[in-house]
Amino acid sequence: MSGAEGLVLLSVAANVLQFVEFATELCGRIRDYSNGPGMPRKLAALADQLADLVAIIKSRSTSLDTDPLEEQVAGRCLAQAEELSLLLESLKGSKKDQDHWWKNARKALKSLSRAEKIEELQSTLNNLINTLSLQLLMKTRETNADVDDKTTSILRMQNDQVELLREIYRLSQLKLEGPGEHIKVDQSVWLVAVSRNPDFVGRQPIIQELEERLAGRPDVMQTAVLFGLGGIGKSQIALEFAYRQKRSSHELSVFWIHATNFARFVESFKRIASALDIPGLENPEVDVLQLVRDHLEIKHRCDWLMIIDNVDDRFMFFEDESYKGKRLCEYVPQSSRGAVLYTTRNREIGVDLDHDRNPIEVCSMNVKEARMLLGPKLTAESTQSQQIELLEELVYLPLAITQAVAFMVKRRKSIRQYLDDYKQNDSTRLRLLNQKSLYHGREARPLESVITTWKISFESIETENPRAANLLAVMSFLDRQSIPDSLLIMDDEEPFDFEDAVEILNAFSLIARNERNDASDMHRLVQLATRAWLLEDKGSAERIAAEALDLLSAKFPKGWYENWSTCSIFLPHADALLDSISVRTDSEEASKAKLLLNTASYLRRQGRFGPAELRSAESKDIFERLYGFEHADTLAATAEYAMTIHKRGSFEEAVRLQRIILKGREKHREAEQVHRREMVEKQKLLDQDPHDFGLQADLLVAVNNSARLLSNQGKYAEAERMHRDALKKSMTLLGPTHPDTLITMGELASDLRDQNKLEEAQRTYETLLASRGQVLGDLHPDTLLSKSNLATLRGRQGQQDEAERLYREVYEHECQVLGKHHPSSLNTQHNLACVLADQGKAEEAADTFQEVLEGQNRLLGVSHSDTLTTRTNLSISLGTLGKKAEAEVIDRQTLELSNSRAEKNSAQHMRILANLSTLLADQAKFSDAAFFRRQELDLNIELHGSNSGEAHSCRQALAHALCRLGKLDEAIAMNSEVLEYRVEALGWEHVDTLSVLWNLALCYRDADRLHEAKLKYGQLVEIKSQKYGPDDYQVLESLVQLAWVQQQLKEYPESEKNYRRLLEVQAKLSGPDDLFTIMITNNLASVLHYQREDQEAESLFRTAFAARHKVLGPNDRLTVKSRRTLAEFLDDIGKPDEAVSLLEPVMNTSDTVITRSAAPAEPEGLVQEKNS
Repeated sequence: MSGAEGLVLLSVAANVLQFVEFATELCGRIRDYSNGPGMPRKLAALADQLADLVAIIKSRSTSLDTDPLEEQVAGRCLAQAEELSLLLESLKGSKKDQDHWWKNARKALKSLSRAEKIEELQSTLNNLINTLSLQLLMKTRETNADVDDKTTSILRMQNDQVELLREIYRLSQLKLEGPGEHIKVDQSVWLVAVSRNPDFVGRQPIIQELEERLAGRPDVMQTAVLFGLGGIGKSQIALEFAYRQKRSSHELSVFWIHATNFARFVESFKRIASALDIPGLENPEVDVLQLVRDHLEIKHRCDWLMIIDNVDDRFMFFEDESYKGKRLCEYVPQSSRGAVLYTTRNREIGVDLDHDRNPIEVCSMNVKEARMLLGPKLTAESTQSQQIELLEELVYLPLAITQAVAFMVKRRKSIRQYLDDYKQNDSTRLRLLNQKSLYHGREARPLESVITTWKISFESIETENPRAANLLAVMSFLDRQSIPDSLLIMDDEEPFDFEDAVEILNAFSLIARNERNDASDMHRLVQLATRAWLLEDKGSAERIAAEALDLLSAKFPKGWYENWSTCSIFLPHADALLDSISVRTDSEEASKAKLLLNTASYLRRQGRFGPAELRSAESKDIFERLYGFEHADTLAATAEYAMTIHKRGSFEEAVRLQRIILKGREKHREAEQVHRREMVEKQKLLDQDPHDFGLQADLLVAVNNSARLLSNQGKYAEAERMHRDALKKSMTLLGPTHPDTLITMGELASDLRDQNKLEEAQRTYETLLASRGQVLGDLHPDTLLSKSNLATLRGRQGQQDEAERLYREVYEHECQVLGKHHPSSLNTQHNLACVLADQGKAEEAADTFQEVLEGQNRLLGVSHSDTLTTRTNLSISLGTLGKKAEAEVIDRQTLELSNSRAEKNSAQHMRILANLSTLLADQAKFSDAAFFRRQELDLNIELHGSNSGEAHSCRQALAHALCRLGKLDEAIAMNSEVLEYRVEALGWEHVDTLSVLWNLALCYRDADRLHEAKLKYGQLVEIKSQKYGPDDYQVLESLVQLAWVQQQLKEYPESEKNYRRLLEVQAKLSGPDDLFTIMITNNLASVLHYQREDQEAESLFRTAFAARHKVLGPNDRLTVKSRRTLAEFLDDIGKPDEAVSLLEPVMNTSDTVITRSAAPAEPEGLVQEKNS
């Protein structure tokens, strides 16, 4: 290499070195710019490409084949690099104010002079690269491989250089227009003034749907709308979506528009105009919003996304033309390069914004998302069940959850502590929900709460549709679920207006409509927030509460079966209102009393007697306080109260009830007084206006109610008289098929049945059943009640199979109509069990009673009178099955429950005592039996009087137990008293008289007062022979007792005569092997022996022994007894060897003495007292 060549090489190397230094510095600057806000991140990649170019040039500088042309090219590259360096240096400025520096840098890159300079640099560099390429091709001394390698390197350098300049153009948003036109700069712009939410979780399905709806199409601008309740997370989803879109496309411009009010909307557009440097912005007369729209539609060359947040005011966005004579919706740009995402609380607005497409509903979070939103610290310090409990209280609402988390963090509270505070009362809930917290992304309202967020919706609705706001306010006092339109709509309201108001609430997601679109649900928090909104103006809250009360009071119907469907729907709302409202005026008191009365009427018919009694009592008290007792409303409430306390049978005193309970008297007696008072007052009113049809009908109802109470006390004759009178007047006044007429007819039939006037009762029931079936239908509860009563009558008539069939039909239909556990259904099932017991189906009866008992325990309570009756009947069925010990346990428990009642049902308590005493006597526990019989007798005397039939029946049962305990004198006295009463009241031939006469004779016999016993048994034989005939079994059982007593009195001829008569009749009736026949044979032999008629006596003794040996076997007690009797007889008549031989099978080796009876054998069987 020559010296000149060496100098050239050094010169070229110097130029290359300077270029490499400049390129390296340029890489650093580009990387510096790439970290700035609003700058594309691809700048870092461009720096890498520039570094690759430096490496290529450095590798070329090592070649020894460099020529002057390469030196010139390298020098020019260095010059152009210096130009680029100066251009970038002019952007540097001072970085003390970072935000201001980057803003100036972006503006500088858009300037026209710099754009032209960059274009010139690009052109020069391209020419230099082309020159180097041609030079390489002309070098013939290089091998083809070298040429290929160098050419590839130069081409790569050229491509990299061009790509670098293109990226620089994109950085500066440079657009070169046609000849003669001005040059305009386009740059992707990020106008979202809120950072990304680091706590954003979930919502992936919604974001995915947004991506699908806003995916670009070449000829259509895409639109999507998010709608949902305030605080549900619409803005947060939109913000997250914006950041994800920008990350996926750095060339996308994103604009955030605040549409909460007019000023914020205009301000957002002016910011866009400023960021895009749109000419004319400084001119106050220019329509800036139109400039922005025009620019984005025509001149902006980047794809763009506009998010318009909180479009909740329909008038402001769609109707108000106060800004430049246009509506705000007209300024939303329309371009195939753009997409618009709206958020709104109003679904109807969403449909309009999305061109009649379904907007995307944002619902509450799911469990997984909501638990993530609680944060790791709270999640780690609580149980999953506590977290779920909190989230359910906050209805999975993101704003409410975020607000609660902020409060817990600030106050260092756990989720359990927060829940304890939250659940104290509504006041505490409101305070917690009103805690303002910083909610990410709320630039306009950084500090807010759930309450304040929804208040905006409420006020917007009140402005747009006052009726909708009124509906929301009324609904806040009702139960939050299934609020029916039929309750809310006014009688004179146009259906379209009502539907419009409801749909506004639905559009704002404040309510949710059911599938049939005839009822609404409210969020629990929305209801609470609405009440808080109303409480800001206490007068409004009180006015709306009174309006809700008037509405329910007017619309809640009476509790008739025909209204049950409506009542069941309205009842939860009545309950919610009555629990929360405080009345202030007499008018509100009257509305409350009416609502209480109608709900009580429904509850009573549903078998819910406890709340029914409370409400009817309160209603009665309010009406009486307002109007006095004589007023029709007071009387109606009094009647409802009386029917309820009678039905219930047991009642724990309510605080506000002001009634006097008569000590020791039954509930239905107090009800009788109430009904009689009602009847007297209604008659006074009718006397003042005898032609008032309504008063006449009310009086008939009062008469009917009073008669029913008399019937329930057993005063059937008086009740029948009143019911006949009421029925006659009702037929004339109301007609034969009027419901009140049919009710009276049913009550009369019951009176007839209870007086054993069964034929007339049957005719009345059958007429009633036919009429109700025709008027009300076969499945109406009143029709089923008539059929049930007819079944009871059939049972009384002994037609048990027919009664069972009717009861089964009624029970099946009542389960279908009323439900299996309704009191009427349980009562019918109980009656069916009674019929089964009467048919001897004891096991099925016991199972049925057990099932009824379980239902009554749940529905009525363990101490309700119906429940106690079922327990008693279950015990009887178990006793029939031989399970006496189990039955005794039930009876003793039943007695304890009856004693625990605040007001005993005396008649029922007596029945419980009687059943327990009988069961104890059946188990030979006569001491306990006598103890409980004495209690029963005391109660009987208190209730019915000492000389009543009921008291004497109890005395007879007590005397039976005393007799078995050996207290014969007291037993004889009691039986004598009972006999005297029954002879006078019933006559000698009555079965109850004969029963006590038998018991008295037996007591005389056991007391060894045999002459009195003989007299009584003689009376029994005489009376029964006349009543039943001389050969009737009941005569024979008395005759055998008479013969035995005569035998003990040594009146042997009379005794022998009676025994022979007995033997003759009994042998014909039952045969010689009948046990009763054998007993008579044995006793006759004994009497003959005492008269020394030993030959016949021996024959009879042998016959008795042989018959028992045959029938009962050799080891039976009676067989052994006959063996010994025969042996004694044989020994007595001089046949000792045969006697000893006869006794050998039953004697011990030491038992060689034959003992003789001092008296003849006692008649076996049928010697127990008769217990009526």
